[in-house]
Amino acid sequence: MELSIIIINYNTFQLTCNCIASLQEKLAGVEYEIILVDNASVECNADLFKEKFPFINLIKSPTNTGFTGGNNLGVEAAKGEYLLLLNSDTELINNAPKICLDHIKAHKEAGMVSCQLQYPDGRVQHTCRRFRTISWELLEIFPVYKLLPKHKREMLMLHHYFDHQSFAEVDWVWGAYMLFPRSIIQQLPQKKLSDDFFMYCEDTLWCWDFKQLGYKIHFLPNAKVMHIHKGSVSKDKWIKIRTTSIKNHATLMKKFYPDFRWYIFAAIYFTKQYGALWAGKLFK
Repeated sequence: MELSIIIINYNTFQLTCNCIASLQEKLAGVEYEIILVDNASVECNADLFKEKFPFINLIKSPTNTGFTGGNNLGVEAAKGEYLLLLNSDTELINNAPKICLDHIKAHKEAGMVSCQLQYPDGRVQHTCRRFRTISWELLEIFPVYKLLPKHKREMLMLHHYFDHQSFAEVDWVWGAYMLFPRSIIQQLPQKKLSDDFFMYCEDTLWCWDFKQLGYKIHFLPNAKVMHIHKGSVSKDKWIKIRTTSIKNHATLMKKFYPDFRWYIFAAIYFTKQYGALWAGKLFK
């Protein structure tokens, strides 16, 4: 088996069906399996997936183990040499997994490859990121990077400063689409994807772990996937989710700054993030 595609479903039956159907339609030239982990959904009987797609490997978790736990269940069952973690609210635009698979085979220094994610209306999502260091935060406040040539400042900052139309070596990418060799799992500290976070910021942590092993993370703009984004999240929960994400990210940065510098980072980061969050609530 060349590629194992792992999809986590939690009360997103139709979105997940659309995702699997797009794999059937667009993915070619690869021997693959689809592992669907149902995280104790209550929307409908998970067996309906098997009725609609008999070829999938359906794993029914008795409890909601979160995004991390669900993916680790999928990893345990995977037979492929390579793994693709794919969000349930995605659909292939082109043969993105094959494009990424060919790239990672040809670039042994790359431990993970991601693609260009687009909103349903075609807008590009800003998925390529730098770790939020003190330097990065200060550069956002005091944007001296604007003095650099366009390409250099884009590569320095990434995020929404980068147009996502060219190849990039990045610090981390969204967990909506991550392709990597299964062999790396055994090199990780816990021999599985780090489960420090139930959900939110776990993708940043996984990329951190991969980079600590010496691997690079590559972004390929020619591999394209539609991503609804927040497709499994109701609007009334978004503020709580955003708050959790901010706290998790700050916790993660303690790994980067295990000394007094974390307090400097936290002071800048929390002020910016919660200030933006409160402003968004006030002026929405």
